Amino acid sequence: MSARVPPEFKSQTPDRLRRYAQQHSGELASDVQQALLNAANEIEGSEEAFAVVVDEKRDLMRKLANTESNLRGAYDMIARRKA
Repeated sequence: MSARVPPEFKSQTPDRLRRYAQQHSGELASDVQQALLNAANEIEGSEEAFAVVVDEKRDLMRKLANTESNLRGAYDMIARRKA
């Protein structure tokens, strides 16, 4: 499943961190610059992982609704046979 975070819900922080790391590359120690880039990647990864969870929940809710509908139909069939 390839979930995408809608642009209106995406954090602006990763872009800011990358821009800061690039603009101040001469002033920052390489490990600090790499930490900023890693943090940006982790934020984006977390957003994408959450989007997957949201999509999976939506899919499970749909399946649950179908299962409940099928169960009600089965109960109705059983009730009609007994009547």
